[in-house]
Amino acid sequence: MKKRRFAAALLGISALVGTVVISPAPAQAATEWSMSNTSADVSGAWVHGSWWWGDNGRLYVKVQVKDTVANDRNAKARLAAYYRDGGTRYEELANDNGTNSTVTRTYNFASNVTRVEIKECTDNSLSANICGSYSTIFYRS
Repeated sequence: MKKRRFAAALLGISALVGTVVISPAPAQAATEWSMSNTSADVSGAWVHGSWWWGDNGRLYVKVQVKDTVANDRNAKARLAAYYRDGGTRYEELANDNGTNSTVTRTYNFASNVTRVEIKECTDNSLSANICGSYSTIFYRS
C-alpha cells in the first residue's frame, strides 16, 4: 500500500515537473490580438491569439484559426516575422477540420525579432486563396 502511494506521488511530481519544463512560462502577461475588423480580416476565418516574451528571451505567438462559414473553404493564418538582421520567416496554419472548428499552434521567434504580421485566408482545392492584407500584431524598433 505504501509503495503504491509513493509511486503515485512520484508519478504526480514527475508529471508536474514535466509540464513546467515543457510549457514556456511567460515572462510578462500575454497581449491578446485579433484580426477581426482589420485589413487582414476575411469572411470564413477568425484568426486570433496572444503573444508574450518567454523567460528564455524568445517571443511566443499563440495563433488560433477558426473556420466560421460552411462554404467548402478552409480557414488559414499566414504569419510573417521580420528580424533585426534582415531575415524573414513565414509560417502558415491551416484549419481543414470543418465549420466551427478551431486549430491552435504556438510559434516562437528569436529575440532579435522586430515585427510579426498575420493575415487571414480561405481556400479550397479548386480555387485560389482569398486573403486579407498583413496586419501587425507585434512591433518594436
